[in-house]
Amino acid sequence: MVKSSAYLPSRYIFFQVLILILIVAIPLHFYITSELENSRYRTEQELQRYAQRVAHKIYLFSNSTEQEFYFPRSTIFKSAIYDAEERPLFSLFEKAPVLPFTLFGEQKGHYYLKFPLKPNIFDAQMLVIGKKISHARLFVNVLVILMVITLLVLFAILSIIRHSAEPYQRFNRYLENFIKDAMHEMKTPMGVILINLDGLGNLYQNNTMIMRARSALKNMIVVYEDLEFFVRKNRVEHPKERLDISQFMQERIAFFDDLLRSKEITVEQSIEEGLMIHFSRLELSRVIDNTLSNAIKYSPSGTKITVSLHEKEQQILLSIADQGRGIKDVEKVFERYYRGEKISGGFGIGLSIVKTICDKNRVDIEIISTEKGGANFLYHFKK
Repeated sequence: MVKSSAYLPSRYIFFQVLILILIVAIPLHFYITSELENSRYRTEQELQRYAQRVAHKIYLFSNSTEQEFYFPRSTIFKSAIYDAEERPLFSLFEKAPVLPFTLFGEQKGHYYLKFPLKPNIFDAQMLVIGKKISHARLFVNVLVILMVITLLVLFAILSIIRHSAEPYQRFNRYLENFIKDAMHEMKTPMGVILINLDGLGNLYQNNTMIMRARSALKNMIVVYEDLEFFVRKNRVEHPKERLDISQFMQERIAFFDDLLRSKEITVEQSIEEGLMIHFSRLELSRVIDNTLSNAIKYSPSGTKITVSLHEKEQQILLSIADQGRGIKDVEKVFERYYRGEKISGGFGIGLSIVKTICDKNRVDIEIISTEKGGANFLYHFKK
């Protein structure tokens, strides 16, 4: 049901637009048809009037004593006179029309009219008048209509989209406000639980239940911080500062100490001292914490995670390698909500956040992985 409802707005918009197109297309079709008929009728009338004027001049000349006849000419109309056997006696046509039609005909982009003549001095039986067909006026009218209709349709579509999207936007605002309120309410209890677990750990050292509770809580903290970063990433600036990444890396490994001990995973460190970068503390913690927590999550008990941090060719290279199950599809690992194994839990946004931060700060990411052969995440930080 969720999948079908997700397509409801787009289908609704599609049908609305289709109805609008039909509403527009049908009247436009009748308008064009009507205009073509009117244009044909107007042309017939124009040809008739011009033919009458030419015929009248022929009659006047036939009944006069003048010796020369100047055949009427026009920039719009072409004309010719024919004898009884339809042979041209005089023609102004560049290309003579074929005369199978009775009174009014259309040939090769021209309208033609046959006009019978009374007895005259030229023995002409028929006058043919032609005019080139032109729908320029109709095209201009249709273009104007289409432009007006297009603007109206665009306005209607935007209005439909706005009204269709409004409930979803409102729902997203409610959901976002709920997440922010829920996260705000979670932050204080999580801090209190962590402080008390640390106190209990000092009283009852190496207690397995306390250690497991602390490791589970720190997993929750990583997820909480991912959600907080995800919700606020477009609203809150994360200022950069000069950081000792060597010390910062050691602190983040220490943060996961309970989780490492609960799974009996050891960390082999090779960290060069005193390496400095210009980076946001919060963003760097998201990169390291997500990579480390994934390495721990997908590593079997009793295995080893190797962390290497060195300067190389004007770059600082961070490598976090595990001995876990590996990554089946390296290309998809940074997609939002992608999880290699559903049974491992999580929302699938951690590595998507890592990719966003690295792209923003021009940090190159390299993944070396084989199935059941572990995964190695390498980050190339610019100095």
